[in-house]
Amino acid sequence: MSIVGRPGQSELFAGLGVLISMRWPWVIAATLVVAGCGGTAATTATDTNRAPSVTVPQPFRLFTHCGILTTYFAGRTFYLETLDPSQVVKPVGDPLGNPFATGSMTLLSPHLAEFTDVAGHRIRFVDYLPGEVDRPYALTVLVISGGNQLADVAFAGRRWRTTDTLPGVVGPPYGNGMDAYTQVHGTMTLLGDGDARFTSAAGAVARFSALPPAGCD
Repeated sequence: MSIVGRPGQSELFAGLGVLISMRWPWVIAATLVVAGCGGTAATTATDTNRAPSVTVPQPFRLFTHCGILTTYFAGRTFYLETLDPSQVVKPVGDPLGNPFATGSMTLLSPHLAEFTDVAGHRIRFVDYLPGEVDRPYALTVLVISGGNQLADVAFAGRRWRTTDTLPGVVGPPYGNGMDAYTQVHGTMTLLGDGDARFTSAAGAVARFSALPPAGCD
């Protein structure tokens, strides 16, 4: 089984990482690319041009406005270790602050960093794209209201888009005055070369392609 984006590889892939070591089951943080946003946002740290010592916390402001996907630390991009960022933003509210969360970033090992906010919430990042090719990961996709179009999805360090539809699945009707979606549970499998495949619990398949980085509105 091949690994996507391990250190030393030049191939860039997408992964929405794994939330690890969270002191509460509710936490929201991070840097980018979650529904409606894309790209790598600027995040600030003390003297980011100098590589920090391992295990020494560095003052850090984590960009949270567009959700969690990537951050910039120690002179390079780090990706949310949790593959599905929605597992980090499930709780209601914004406990880490918006647009920035103030705290510290610690380089736990050469390729693993951990952000801790002032309240003690912890979020881990890796400096390679997480996820394994040809391995299915649980994921829920959204069908947009008023039709059968699937919304862009954040997963394994990138945002993904498809023009495919899932037979027999439609979004809720328009007219409720707010965003509404139909949830479809299934698995996402990284295929390599910027492609991934979503398979619903009913067996329907939609092929997704990774989007290039974009700015955060």
